Parts: sequence; C-alpha cells; structure tokens
Amino acid sequence: MELEFWRELKAYEEERKVPYITSVERISYDRGLQEGEEGGAIRQARSLLLRLLARKVGSVNARTLDRINALPIEQLESLGEALLDFESIADLTTWLDNQG
Repeated sequence: MELEFWRELKAYEEERKVPYITSVERISYDRGLQEGEEGGAIRQARSLLLRLLARKVGSVNARTLDRINALPIEQLESLGEALLDFESIADLTTWLDNQG
C-alpha cells in the first residue's frame, strides 16, 4: 500500500512538472540528514566518553573498546553518568558486564 502511494505521488509530480525536487526525494533527503546527524551525535558521545574514561581509569584495551562501541546511545548516556564513580578499569568492566 505504501509503495503504491509513492508511485502515485511520483506520477502526479511528474505529470504536473513539479520543479526543483519531488516530495519523495525531499523526504528521502530529510531522512538521510536526520540519520546522519544522529550518527554524528553518537560518534561524538562515544569519543567524549572514551576521553573521559582514559582520564579517569587509564587506557582501555581493544576488547573493552569494542564493547563500548557496541553500546546504544541510551547505555552510552548511562556510562557517562556511571564513570563519575569509577576508580579503576575493573569498575568499567563490571559496569559493562552488568549491561544485559
């Protein structure tokens, strides 16, 4: 049903010689921008957390880094709060182990 809607909308716009950019193209463009912005925000959050962790508990090994990189944004936010209480890399490992 959705596919049929998009086909009809595109045909309508082509028939009417809609200038500039079609609605379908605009929606796709806007979605792409939003996804790009969200991805950038997540990358920035991870980068900041890794810098904070390095200052708080020292360097993080590759396995732990992989585990942090796999966390969704909600858990990254939780980690940001939790790291204030960390005293060692063991605290980070324990925290990661407790994240279902």
